[in-house]
Amino acid sequence: MAKDTRKVFAVKINAGNDRNGNPRRGWLVYTRDGVSLGFADEGYSGRQALTSLFPNAVELAVVPTTPKAYKTALSSRILGGY
Repeated sequence: MAKDTRKVFAVKINAGNDRNGNPRRGWLVYTRDGVSLGFADEGYSGRQALTSLFPNAVELAVVPTTPKAYKTALSSRILGGY
């Protein structure tokens, strides 16, 4: 997937780690008009998981969430990047 150079807004959700220590974090990505572009899963890449897809992303907030909400976000995952 090619990099999207639009300015987008991202809200990071954090459900902590699973029982095996795997991270459950990522960004809900929106256009400036509030249209959802999907979810960028952080995995072990850190912020680069977001910026590899959207180099001009602006992170608005970090929101603690539940594992169930994280799994729901994964269903709208943006493919590509790391």
